[in-house]
Amino acid sequence: TTVNWMVGLQTRYRQNGIFKKLATTPITQMEWLTSLILWQIITVFLSVAIIMIVGIVMFDVHLRLDMISVMIIVFSSALFSALGLIIARFVKEEETGGVAAGAITFPMMFLAGSFFPLESMPDYLQIIAKVMPLTYVNNGLRDAMIFGNSSGAMYNLLIVVVLTVVLMIAGVAISTWKQD
Repeated sequence: TTVNWMVGLQTRYRQNGIFKKLATTPITQMEWLTSLILWQIITVFLSVAIIMIVGIVMFDVHLRLDMISVMIIVFSSALFSALGLIIARFVKEEETGGVAAGAITFPMMFLAGSFFPLESMPDYLQIIAKVMPLTYVNNGLRDAMIFGNSSGAMYNLLIVVVLTVVLMIAGVAISTWKQD
């Protein structure tokens, strides 16, 4: 969701000349990205709360929500917002942005173990899954919330944090508020 939202917002703002106006303000691109990420974190936590309540009430799901899983959710929101920022840099129209975001996120959901265990996939797909950030989000949340494996969750959190920092720096570095 954060990828699609960020791509749509960035392309819409570029088309409407909002970035030209933002370029005249004292706000930096990193501050801008941080504010967008904070909004997405709030939105994601509302979504997670609703999903967890429905799962617990209607399906008797048993989950643990600890600090590690909260940190994975926070950093993955930032990670995928930064990924959306990078995608938006290469997309000119908002309509095309949704397609570009979907072309990346849709296969990632299937290949990163969101719906099917990675172990059931062929070896070559497992190799592809290891380069997808969603794999580490999925594994970390499973380890923290379902299996109670704190060390596995911390390992995946560390990977998510590093990827978040790298993608945020890359996203800000390649973004511009000037018209191309």
